[in-house]
Amino acid sequence: MGTRLNKYLAQCGLGSRRRVEELISSGRITLNGKKTSRMGIVVGPEDLVELDGRSISQPDKHVYLILNKPRGYITTMQDDRDRATIMDLIPEKFKRRGVYPVGRLDRDTLGLLLLTNDGDLAYRLTKPDFHIPKEYFVDIDRPLTSFDQNRISRGIYIRQLNIKTRPLQIECVDESCRRIRMMLIEGKKRQIRYTFMNLGYKVKRLERTAYGMLTLKRIKRGSIRVLTAFEIRLLRKQAGL
Repeated sequence: MGTRLNKYLAQCGLGSRRRVEELISSGRITLNGKKTSRMGIVVGPEDLVELDGRSISQPDKHVYLILNKPRGYITTMQDDRDRATIMDLIPEKFKRRGVYPVGRLDRDTLGLLLLTNDGDLAYRLTKPDFHIPKEYFVDIDRPLTSFDQNRISRGIYIRQLNIKTRPLQIECVDESCRRIRMMLIEGKKRQIRYTFMNLGYKVKRLERTAYGMLTLKRIKRGSIRVLTAFEIRLLRKQAGL
């Protein structure tokens, strides 16, 4: 039995399904010396797959990491403007294994970021259909009104993204209601910041503190931790694998 090319490349740690499909459609992938743009062509164990002339093979073992992301780092593999990226914080031995970030946190957002070379898991974790909750703590510039809190909990229209957000859990952490805890199962680009911006609030600090059952416990800012076998099993089970 073989594996579809797009799935094979994702399992090799070349990025998300969208990313590897871009590699295929741009003509950078060859199969047994011939360029192919067929996403679904089957790759067998005897086939030679290359990216820009470099042989690509599946890692012997998947790697799963948690990064406690500091402010000021971009969630990308590399940056054309030579800005600091989260890969600057990853030890070379893991970069050689092809790990990449699952989803993203914007430059000024802190907290938990998962990295792996397990393409199947990464694909599922970015889909809200699997209902994997993500916990955020948000500091805003003025007290959140109960009216706006109810609006956010039911889901609001975000004009910048042209979407209506899914219902979510939201609660005030302090008496002033300037510090907010939110639980999301989706994670559109800058969703939380746009949510508060459209209601007239300014986000002063944003941190993701949990991803499913994974937390930042005992991980210093800017440091990583390798997931335990137990955590990996639970995470894959939660993603339906």
